[in-house]
Amino acid sequence: MKAFLDCVPCAVRQALETVRRVTDDGAVQLDVLKEVCRRLEEVHLDQTPAALSRVAYQVVAEVTGEADPYAREKREFNRRVLALYDHLERLLDEAPNRLHRALGLAVAGNVIDLGIGRAFDLDREIEAVLQRGFARDDSAALEAELAAGRRHVLYVLDNAGEIVFDRLMIEQLAGHDVTACVRGGPVINDATMADAEQVGLAEVCRVITTGSDAVGIEWAEASDDLKAAFAEADLVIAKGQANFETLAGSPQNLYFVLKAKCDCVARELGVALGDVVIVHQPRPA
Repeated sequence: MKAFLDCVPCAVRQALETVRRVTDDGAVQLDVLKEVCRRLEEVHLDQTPAALSRVAYQVVAEVTGEADPYAREKREFNRRVLALYDHLERLLDEAPNRLHRALGLAVAGNVIDLGIGRAFDLDREIEAVLQRGFARDDSAALEAELAAGRRHVLYVLDNAGEIVFDRLMIEQLAGHDVTACVRGGPVINDATMADAEQVGLAEVCRVITTGSDAVGIEWAEASDDLKAAFAEADLVIAKGQANFETLAGSPQNLYFVLKAKCDCVARELGVALGDVVIVHQPRPA
């Protein structure tokens, strides 16, 4: 997905909100904004929105020395959602289709996004997704593929907290070879190996990293593990906007599971802002 003009001021907003988490020093905050604006002069709109966003977090880390401004919130969201685990399992037990319900819960968890700059109510989001369902729902294709026999599945994760919902979803893929992928370093509130360890994801499946702290997937920096898992996978489940922004158009059998949290992504998907989707992008013929 290519960036829109809207992505430029959005990157500046993300920089300001992030540096305010690190310091109250107005001079430092201004230095960050000036440097972000300077670097954005060099970007091109044929880059992904995720690439523009990354500029904001790189500059905050460089200027303030704080590489993980969201560390406390990530741990707290992991803890909060883990406390809901028994309740989430009961919701699965009540469903006529466990896999489809697990997908619904997984996409409800995608609301835990501290980079988007909007407040959210997790309990209300779960209820809303289960009541309204998906604005676009290609899950039948996914269910058919999984029912056809053992599959190699690459599950690309998005945010901390949300990773607990993803663990629940991955548990529904028993009988398949599942590899989960987290970020290789801290960026926004994206899930890293530390988050995977906190929520016990390695007890459920193999866990690898992208190899970098890029927002989404930056192939020039991708780990050998990710490249091998991507090539081996029969299908890829990719969570969240940044993974959609960076993986759409890739030569793989992809299922994008996300909430459209900005107008640009909503337009790209052909849905309304706030809609949740499961979008199948088949492997090119």
